[in-house]
Amino acid sequence: ANEVPESRIEEVELQGSALAEEQAPTLFGVWLHPCEDSSPQDCPPNDEYDRANRETTVLYLHGGRGNLESHWARLQILWRMGFAIFAVDYRGYGRSTGSPSEAGLYLDARSALNHVLEQLAAAGAEQLPRPELSRVIYYGHSLGGAVAIDLASEFNPSLLITESSIVSAQALVDDALGLGLPAGTLMSSEFDAIAKIPFVTAPKLVLHGTEDILVRFEFAQLLYQAASEPRKLVAIAGADHNNLPCPSQAAPTPGADSSCIASPSYLAELNSFIEEFLAP
Repeated sequence: ANEVPESRIEEVELQGSALAEEQAPTLFGVWLHPCEDSSPQDCPPNDEYDRANRETTVLYLHGGRGNLESHWARLQILWRMGFAIFAVDYRGYGRSTGSPSEAGLYLDARSALNHVLEQLAAAGAEQLPRPELSRVIYYGHSLGGAVAIDLASEFNPSLLITESSIVSAQALVDDALGLGLPAGTLMSSEFDAIAKIPFVTAPKLVLHGTEDILVRFEFAQLLYQAASEPRKLVAIAGADHNNLPCPSQAAPTPGADSSCIASPSYLAELNSFIEEFLAP
């Protein structure tokens, strides 16, 4: 019951942007399209689903460990809430070609956003006010939080949501922790989300587990303090770095075959934030 029907899944291949002497990578992404009333058998069979969310697209930017397959459980949670979702593997992740780097990840997020905007325009979204980003949410997990903040500092979304986000590479180095990137990439990177978030004018929701030992909750507090209003910091009690949407799950990282159940507190905070700040 938790799986997204195949009829709602669309795999896509994007041309990324070249960086320095490297060739432009080929990026692989996936759309999870909302269900349609004409095909009720494809709709989520639970109370999380909200038909009003069908007009909103979530651009999901995953963390530095794993790829889209290991984030499938989170994508399903968002899909069951009714959203259209697009997620992409950065260069060097999953089937995407190239090698990961800070600058490369930022470019890949822009390629993903351009694809989303092209699809919205093709669907007639140009008739909406602020068509390009009027119904687009950025959602970044862990390293993807820093990528989402960088993207939002230049292309302001309707809403910005971060989950267990890093604040800078230096902060993790100081804590002797890693991102899942090659050591050389981390040492040569900044991922300075805390310096960029003041430039994000969209409403910001900072979600973080209180028991996160990879990116400590104190970092979420710093990120929140650096952000401008409107902003909201939500501590999910008992959650660690990888199980914030599903703290009842024992597995450290939700995988394609894992059962991941969104806690009532997680769903309540997401719904409350979206209803408050996303115009109908």
